[in-house]
Amino acid sequence: MSNKKKTTTTTTTSNNDIIKFCAFWGLVIAAVVALVSFVISLLAKCGVPMDWAGRVVGVLSTISQIALLIAVIIPAYKYVRGKKTVYKAFFWVAVILLVLGLVGINLAF
Repeated sequence: MSNKKKTTTTTTTSNNDIIKFCAFWGLVIAAVVALVSFVISLLAKCGVPMDWAGRVVGVLSTISQIALLIAVIIPAYKYVRGKKTVYKAFFWVAVILLVLGLVGINLAF
């Protein structure tokens, strides 16, 4: 008789699927936003009067950054979770600085 082996990789597979999902959709959103921003900028350069173009490109850029930030934060947190406190502190400081940068607070040192 052969012994059946049980695998316990469902949790790991599930976590990896979430990371892959976020990375894929972050990339897709960033690509679409880049394309739309390019088209708007190109139309503005060609002389099409668009007073709102700069604002739309700025909003789209922020959306792109948020999508990529989410795609990066999840695996970074999973990496830092088992590390020493110094790594966790660096992680949270980086996340806070990125969020402040997205909100528009300019930190001048």
